[in-house]
Amino acid sequence: MNTNIRRLGAFFLLVFGIMLGGLTYWQLIDAAAIQARTDNPRLQMQALQIRRGRILDRNGTILANRTVDAQGIVHRTYTDPSLSPVIGYDSPRFGKSELEKSYDAFLTGQDVGTNWQLQVNQWEHKPVVGDDVQLTIDDRLQQQVASILPNTPSAAIVADPRTGEILAMVSKPSFDSNQVNDPTYWNNLLHDTNSPLISRPVNGFYTPGSVFKIITLGAALDSNTDSLSTSFSGDQASGPLTVDGHVYPSTINNLNDCGGRVIVPPITLEEALVCSDNITFASVGLQLGTSRFLDYAHRFGLEQPIPFDIPVSISRTGTIPDRVALAGSSFGQGSLYVTPLQMLMADEAIADGGSIPQPALVKQVTAPDGSVVKQESGGTLFSPISAAAAAGVKSAMTAVVQQGTGVLAQIPGVRMAGKTGTAETSDGGLPHAWFVCFAPTDHPKVAVVVLVEHGGEGAYVAAPLAKQIMQAALAIAH
Repeated sequence: MNTNIRRLGAFFLLVFGIMLGGLTYWQLIDAAAIQARTDNPRLQMQALQIRRGRILDRNGTILANRTVDAQGIVHRTYTDPSLSPVIGYDSPRFGKSELEKSYDAFLTGQDVGTNWQLQVNQWEHKPVVGDDVQLTIDDRLQQQVASILPNTPSAAIVADPRTGEILAMVSKPSFDSNQVNDPTYWNNLLHDTNSPLISRPVNGFYTPGSVFKIITLGAALDSNTDSLSTSFSGDQASGPLTVDGHVYPSTINNLNDCGGRVIVPPITLEEALVCSDNITFASVGLQLGTSRFLDYAHRFGLEQPIPFDIPVSISRTGTIPDRVALAGSSFGQGSLYVTPLQMLMADEAIADGGSIPQPALVKQVTAPDGSVVKQESGGTLFSPISAAAAAGVKSAMTAVVQQGTGVLAQIPGVRMAGKTGTAETSDGGLPHAWFVCFAPTDHPKVAVVVLVEHGGEGAYVAAPLAKQIMQAALAIAH
């Protein structure tokens, strides 16, 4: 009898120990992980009751708002679908993206900072009201850019080159954050071959083509390898250029259509940019050498993570194993892959005297009581070249618009600096059409980058679009 009682007691002790261990593990050791699980119904219900902070443009226009129904459930609404790739979505079904994700702690009131009243409200289980996030975006300009850009895969960014503030950022095709919770709509987005969920300005990878020549030219001037007046003739100007057995043909020199003119060598390095002469820039790259070329590409931000308010893909130089690859990369082909944001930053470096400002989408975050919780810090991100080198590139880019491949971007009464790009692709389709520019040339207030996937020639497709965008931006720039 005593033996049986002892065995039964030991059994219950073992069961009790297992239960106690389980409770200890689930409620203490692994409690945070369980609470954070996306399928935690309690967490989902709490999230639906949080008065999520609003998102506003730089002028106070509401871009993402909240409404509360009779059951106390909070619903998110968005006013400008063109900003969906920037603001993202907050979906109970599919999670969060872009600014809704990266600023979630502020928008949900989790990051209370020094505001003890918010912390007390949370302890007392009062409705949580999140912080408001004010963007650098001007929604008036955003909507104009969205209307100008074609309804084909394309991207455009407008920024203030003095501060790095993004004034407009458009990706096409886009989506509507208001409809993300619809499973059918979401499924259509996932299977759309044009990839509307990809934010092309920051996550699209493209061969840059001739817009990359502003980086090559900046490197040549900064390293004193060449000057704007350096003369090129013969096969170094018009080709054919033979590099270690590979022939770059004369057909890529672009000298027969330089803003409607035919240019006969010898030509200066400035004229080579004005006419977008691939042969001359291949020669410039060979003079720089692989090590120096890569060094300057890295200085401009390639192969480096870019701190930004939403995720950004890292632009790549790819492998440059030999002089043939170096020559091609020097005029923007080869294995280079960049985001439009990367080329905007290169554009800003020239506009801002050799410095690239920290790019910013968020101007400030304010608590429900109006106090500022977080503010844009600004500052310089990279300083790839000297002010003198930047001034030289600016002079050449100004000539591109005045008399070269960028003449279709001219705005009466405004001096603009720009560069066209026609990037050949490996899939055999039409080239990507690029244009980067800033204005006014002497005191730049606006920088623009335009990309049209498989759009054709940058001079005839992207440059006129950039002109319209620049006109709209200058009309509201300060």
